[in-house]
Amino acid sequence: MSKFRSCGECTACCSWLVGDAFGWEFGCGKSCKFLEEGKCGVHKARPEVCRNYQCAWSQYLLPEEMRPDKCNVLISVEQNENGQYLKVLPINNKEISNEMVEWLKNWSEKMNTPIVISK
Repeated sequence: MSKFRSCGECTACCSWLVGDAFGWEFGCGKSCKFLEEGKCGVHKARPEVCRNYQCAWSQYLLPEEMRPDKCNVLISVEQNENGQYLKVLPINNKEISNEMVEWLKNWSEKMNTPIVISK
């Protein structure tokens, strides 16, 4: 098994991860200028923010059905002065469903990892 899952058709981070690609800002729903036909047009030379990013799903921390484009949330592993936590960001301008919030609460308790839901 490889260290990370392949993104496949998911490009959630290309629109929701906040960053800058060669002077072009993206994130918060604004797609990267270099996202072409569902693929990164500058993948081999992609900016550091993209090269260093792996969502929690790609790190095998979440089940298959939690791939961002399937569940409409982008979940990132973050760190602060209190330790590690998961940041949950709704994508595709959709609200996080009550069912998803409950799933996240259960996962958080089971894994003993705090979750912060962003808006």
